Amino acid sequence: MSGSRVWLAALRRLARRRSVNVGYHGVDTVRPEDDPENHCIPPDRFRHQLDLLADAGFELVTVAELAQRAAGGPPPPGLATISFDDGMENNHRIVLPILREAGVPATVYVTTGMIGKSNPWMGDGARMMDERELAELAEAGIELGAHTVTHPDLSVLDEEECYGEIAGSKAALEAIAGSPVRTFAYPFCRYGDAALAAVRRAGLAAAVTCEGRGDWTPHRMKRALVTARDGTPSFVAKLADVYQPIFDSAPGRLARAATRGARTRVRARDRDGAGR
Repeated sequence: MSGSRVWLAALRRLARRRSVNVGYHGVDTVRPEDDPENHCIPPDRFRHQLDLLADAGFELVTVAELAQRAAGGPPPPGLATISFDDGMENNHRIVLPILREAGVPATVYVTTGMIGKSNPWMGDGARMMDERELAELAEAGIELGAHTVTHPDLSVLDEEECYGEIAGSKAALEAIAGSPVRTFAYPFCRYGDAALAAVRRAGLAAAVTCEGRGDWTPHRMKRALVTARDGTPSFVAKLADVYQPIFDSAPGRLARAATRGARTRVRARDRDGAGR
């Protein structure tokens, strides 16, 4: 069996057992030096990952629909979400046409204090979406979710500070979209008791985290965060919840150190090839 068939078979088995939350930041062809956090995956790789989910039998839904169908517990098997954090401009320029072509929904979590401003994580003049672009996403059926006003680490803030960030982001997006904001994503995937209380107080139906945190309770739903470092093996491993334990282990750290140079060359080759 070829490598691609192995990974597809693994995803098909996964779809029969459970649902998945899949998180991203951006999709674009960028130079590595302009994306030090590896936020943007190449468009062809994103299309391939969407195809894998569809071919494996997953039904693509928004995070709000996943939470609704979960009804406070683990969701039924076979559902998958696609979400994007922060509100990068490429979510409108590149992601929206791909989603329309594929006929699948998605959720975009927006840091509202950055709307229309330069992208603090990317170089080469990258920016965040403006209000017009966000409104077009909402009109296209993309769920807009809250992601705070200033993108702080909520795990170190008290409940009032968390509430101001969460409720402020929610209100700003509701004004842009003209519809209720139902879900939230924790910046840096981090939260504490104060953040959980503030999310509930803000009237949000669900919230998502990532990087091995969370479970299937509504306000700390686990999510696999995909980056430019992830090829198909790590994409599948993250969805199956086996990547993070290996990543955090001592053997995992040694393996990353030993293969860092090779992985850097592969990422550069992929991005150069996508730009041709």
